[in-house]
Amino acid sequence: MSRSKHEQAQATRQKLERTARKLFETRGFDSVSAEEIVAEAGVTRGALYHHYDGKEGLFEAVLESAMRELHAELVKAARGAADPVEGLRAGIAEYLRVCSEPRRQRILLIDGPAVLGWHRWREMDAGYGLGLLNQGLAAALGSRRLRAGDVELLAHLLLGAVTEAAMVLARSAHPRAERRHAERALNEMIQSWTGEDRTGHRAVKARSAIIPARSTPVGR
Repeated sequence: MSRSKHEQAQATRQKLERTARKLFETRGFDSVSAEEIVAEAGVTRGALYHHYDGKEGLFEAVLESAMRELHAELVKAARGAADPVEGLRAGIAEYLRVCSEPRRQRILLIDGPAVLGWHRWREMDAGYGLGLLNQGLAAALGSRRLRAGDVELLAHLLLGAVTEAAMVLARSAHPRAERRHAERALNEMIQSWTGEDRTGHRAVKARSAIIPARSTPVGR
């Protein structure tokens, strides 16, 4: 493909994704037709099928972009924290905040699983979130803020808890209050893995809640 054709193709994809995201965020996948998307984007229906094989493929591209954008925001939130444990907490707080925004919530949590199916959506979500949690927990272990344990398994458990919390927010009639409760519960979960009390000191007689390290990676 020549440079000019490549640039034209890229420009067409950007138009379609930008237009589709605006429509999907405001009205939802089912309420937006392929004809409306191409008309507003100023491209042909053939272009939609050429680049994405239809509305579902376009939605997946929009969802991927939204997840990539969220990933960058979570990295930024965690980077400004004082230590790895606070970085985990900051990242989770930012994730729950974003998941409380109706426009992004619709794409990320409501239409995402409904359009792509739970397994494909979960695969995409884990592709961005699991790595971040693994990094954060490994850093916490390295800085001695986390008691020795199976970091990979803990990352899977934390990802599951965070994802379920976001799903609760997506269905809640009172997302602000639910968000506070969810954030508190997730922070207490992380705190139990550090062996520290609420002041940040080691709990002298606390019973271990950490999962012992395993020699075999999860899922193998």
